[in-house]
Amino acid sequence: MTRFVWPLILLIGCDPKTEETDPQDDTGAIVIDDTGGVPEPEELPILDGLYSTGFAVGAVAGLVVGLQLDVSMSVDEDDVRTIDSISMRAANPEGDVSEPMSSAEAIPVGADGSLVVDWGSFTLPAAFSPTGGAVDLEAAMVGSILSESMLCGEVTGSITSFSMDLEGSTFGTVKWEDRILGTPSACEEVLLEDTPRIVDCPVMPEGRTSDFPSADQEREFELVLPDGYDGSTPAPIVFTYHGLGGSIEGMLDSENLLDEANRTGHIIIAPQAMDRGGQAAWDPIGAPRINQDVVLFDVLLTCVSEQYAIDPQRVHVTGMSLGGIFSGTLVTTRSDVLASAAPFSGGLMNPKVDGWEPIPTVVSWGGEDDISNGQDFNALAATMMDSLSEDGHFTVGCDHGLGHSLAAEMWPYAFRFFLDHPKGVDPLPYTSTALPSEFPDYCFIVD
Repeated sequence: MTRFVWPLILLIGCDPKTEETDPQDDTGAIVIDDTGGVPEPEELPILDGLYSTGFAVGAVAGLVVGLQLDVSMSVDEDDVRTIDSISMRAANPEGDVSEPMSSAEAIPVGADGSLVVDWGSFTLPAAFSPTGGAVDLEAAMVGSILSESMLCGEVTGSITSFSMDLEGSTFGTVKWEDRILGTPSACEEVLLEDTPRIVDCPVMPEGRTSDFPSADQEREFELVLPDGYDGSTPAPIVFTYHGLGGSIEGMLDSENLLDEANRTGHIIIAPQAMDRGGQAAWDPIGAPRINQDVVLFDVLLTCVSEQYAIDPQRVHVTGMSLGGIFSGTLVTTRSDVLASAAPFSGGLMNPKVDGWEPIPTVVSWGGEDDISNGQDFNALAATMMDSLSEDGHFTVGCDHGLGHSLAAEMWPYAFRFFLDHPKGVDPLPYTSTALPSEFPDYCFIVD
């Protein structure tokens, strides 16, 4: 079975499964009880003890990080309230907590319950990070006390490990012992509506398109046709995803990518990630119904299939770093249409959807030196291979030992893998023979 741990954000995210951390209605929307607004000053309660906290990361819809707050508060003879001390720990759904990540003292509380907790710089420990690597943040909670169990408001600051702003982030609390009923992550009810989809496909010319409508956004992508394509024969297609802060140009400039795609007759679609917190980033965590990038994949595939001769049995995905992680998200959520996948320095951050099916996957990474933004892609690759293999995916591993890089030597075996693994291929071509000559010696079949 696939193993998931608490995520923090983006290229690091593993599935937080909001239905396990927040109560939901039957549509899957997160529901937070209405607390009735800010209390009158004379009704202002005293906070004391442990609180379960949901930290909703604004850059990724549905991503909620678990925290534990330990609060001690006092009131003087003039009815002035002060938080004498407050500490913060990371927490997972099982109730395990870290050592204190940060603390503060002598925080004044306004007559209306307002307060600011400046946590300064702190680190989410590796054991609570989805990538197995520590994540550095700088943040403050700006909120109000609404009841003896509810402190809520906004989170400001940044995820310094990824140079990402926390704009739009929120938090909420309940008493620690009440967390079994769900922990809110904002002051009011949060409804995560299904991402809208277009009905009529626009024209998709070869080359760059900058205003493709998807999920009420104008998205950018590049379409590259192989030499000799005339539409008379259905062609295979590969979706390629760049890394954190990357671009279409950076991905397509990867040495040998377009040469191998052209040699093997593959159409290439290279989308551009949206700006999330000041970085171009894919959403590898959000459930498909609220995930703008999964919806973009769906719409691009639908529209390109209407306008070009696409072989529906040969739809493939690849990507590097965060793009490799998002490739893993498509493996777990779109295996019904994907034939095979080749993530580079990727990982699995999203649970498998109902009706998933195992698809052949070649997992490539750069060994123990495959580190980026402080994150351990060597560990991510090991977890990904174990999870895929255990769930019945035919998996090939390739430890190229070149760190966090995408070298020219990797594309020949990726495209050979795509050619040899159309949808539902049976028998699997590599199970009883050695890997083809395009595969370097550092590649192996995962048992």
